[in-house]
Formats: sequence, structure tokens, C-alpha cells
Amino acid sequence: MMVFLISSMLIMPFSAAESEIGNTDLETDSSDILDVFVIDLPCNINATCEPSRPEHMIEYFGADWCEPCESLELLLDTLDFEKIALIQHHPSVLDQSYLNYSKNKFDNTYRLLFIPSLVINSNSLLTGVTQGMELNQSLTQMDNNFSGIDNLSISNGMVYWNTTTNYNLTIWKLESVKHELDNRTLPYLAVDKMVIPNSSREQNISMWLNDSTSRLIFVLQEDRVQPLQSLSTSPTGEKDLNDESNEDYDLLAYDGGYDIALITFIGLFLCLMPALIWFRKLQKQDSDESE
Repeated sequence: MMVFLISSMLIMPFSAAESEIGNTDLETDSSDILDVFVIDLPCNINATCEPSRPEHMIEYFGADWCEPCESLELLLDTLDFEKIALIQHHPSVLDQSYLNYSKNKFDNTYRLLFIPSLVINSNSLLTGVTQGMELNQSLTQMDNNFSGIDNLSISNGMVYWNTTTNYNLTIWKLESVKHELDNRTLPYLAVDKMVIPNSSREQNISMWLNDSTSRLIFVLQEDRVQPLQSLSTSPTGEKDLNDESNEDYDLLAYDGGYDIALITFIGLFLCLMPALIWFRKLQKQDSDESE
């Protein structure tokens, strides 16, 4: 019975790790995020503007008070924004540029715990600076195709769109915002959000078009919790969003830390087992002699 219990404990950590990592194939499934369009403003309120469809959408969750986030943000600045729709989120209430919509995305849509985190195409995840540095490599291995919006255009301050799905259309408004602590700017920080119900095929967005240099991201997506697949097995080196201390990274905070500790405990227990058995025999022998 003891052998069976120990064997089960040894198998459990590896099974859990396999279920969390899942399929290592980096070909993404766009079933959760159907379509994405981008338009850079200004767009003359009396003109017709045609948005473009990017190859990938990257959502970055960070904070101005997160010092290690800077290296990852500098990497994001080098992306080709003609091909990539980048949305920078500030879900922490400690930031002056905090956005409640971003926090809801962090907590409820993706159910993230740590920053910085990168969500790619709403189905893949890189957590922490160490994993975040693998972004370019991960993108080159992805085969992604957006679809779902039949047509989308902006004319006379109105957005017109069509789809055969039952999903709503979400519009993120992004602006270049100065970093709270450093002498630099975040080029595509989310500052507002609008949702157009599926039943409506047009919406007045003229208030976002006047004298604006913003970028608008149109996302057709199912409104539910989005399961994420990790793209890396590297340690995360993350910081808890709700941790207000200035402590350095918890090196055992990544998924494998618990498994290593448990395996180490079981190994030590097995090493001590012969001594425990021999000690028990000596106790029994002393008891028999006393009787």
C-alpha cells in the first residue's frame, strides 16, 4: 500500500505539468479570437477610411512601477506595427494611467496573476521578462489567420461592419502615453474601450476621430474566459500584480517550483525509509525481550 501511494505521488507532478504545457505545436487556433482590424488616426471625419488586418495581436500587461518591465517594453518598441496590433494594458490601480477595462481583461478574460505578461492572439501566453524575450522567436513559428468580419469601414464618423458570427465587436482606443517614472513613452497604451452589439451594424465614433492621433483596434471575439497555452517552459520571473512590495522576483514562483520541492521531499523520504523500518524492528525486538 505504501509503495502504491509513493508511486502515485511521483506520477502526479509530471501529469499536472503535461496538462498545463499542453500541445507544444505553436500553430495557433483563432477560434477564440476570430478577427482583428487596425486603423491609425487621424481619419478625416468626412472621409472614408479602410482599416487593415494585422498578422498577429499582442496584448501586453505591465505597470510603470514594474522596473524589470522596461526591458520587455523596449523589445515591444522594435516590433513591426504594420503587421502586429499591439495593445499595452495597465491593469494595476497603482498606475496613473490605470484602465478598468484592462484590469477586467487581466482578471476575468485571461485570469492572469503576474506582470509582465504577453498574450498573443488571445490564446498563447508568455509570462515574465525571461519568457517575453522569446516573443520574436515564438511569432516566427506561428501560423495565424484572422477571419470573421466580412467588411469594416469608417465613413463620416460612422463605423460599418458585417459578420456572420454572433459575437460583438470591441474597439480599443490606444494612445501614446508618457511613462510615469521614466523619460519615455508607451506608444499604444489602452485608454478607452467601446463594444458594439452584434445586433448593430453601425456605430457613431466621431468623438474618437476628431483631432486624434490614436490607433483603433477592432476585435471580434467571443465574450468569455479565454484559455491560454504557454509558449515557453522557461522560468517566468514574474511579479504578482497585487504585490505592492519592492521585492525581487520569486525564483520558485514558476509552475515547476512546486513539482521540484515535492519530488525532493519524496526522494529524501525514500532515503530515510530503510532506517525507519530498521528502527521499528529494533523497537519490536526490545518489546519482545521485555515480555
